[in-house]
Amino acid sequence: MSIMTLQRGLNERARKKAFDSIFAKFDHNQNGKMFVQDFVEELRLQDIDVDENEIELLSKYADAGGEVNKVGFEMYTKESCLWKSLDKNRDGKVSTNELTSKAEIAFKIADKNNDGYLSKAEFMKLAKNLNKQQVEKVMSRFDSDGDGKLDMDEFKRLMKR
Repeated sequence: MSIMTLQRGLNERARKKAFDSIFAKFDHNQNGKMFVQDFVEELRLQDIDVDENEIELLSKYADAGGEVNKVGFEMYTKESCLWKSLDKNRDGKVSTNELTSKAEIAFKIADKNNDGYLSKAEFMKLAKNLNKQQVEKVMSRFDSDGDGKLDMDEFKRLMKR
């Protein structure tokens, strides 16, 4: 086996691993499908403009419920100029780092105990310019399930405002 063949195989495995990781990021319920709307919202959270043509292109691969399976998503990525533009380092693959929003980075930094939630104490450290009463108000407004803490989706909604 030549070095070139070996290199191609390694590159393909790296591309597939990156693709699988990104797909899993959008497959919130781990059912092998992702909602078109979840993908669009995530990109918009990162200030990436997603026009109607792009939504139509992805929707072409969606089922009646608006979900795209991994094969359909891969077909979409081969056609999409937007997807290709997300490859910021131009290495031929889009990595999860290239698709990590500022909100996700802030959440991971603030989630000191890595439990997947921001407690009031963790949120207060992040929002140093807010007093305790203001933190209580923000938490009650965005804590949609009433568990006294913010999960990633609740935090993203907060960051959108």
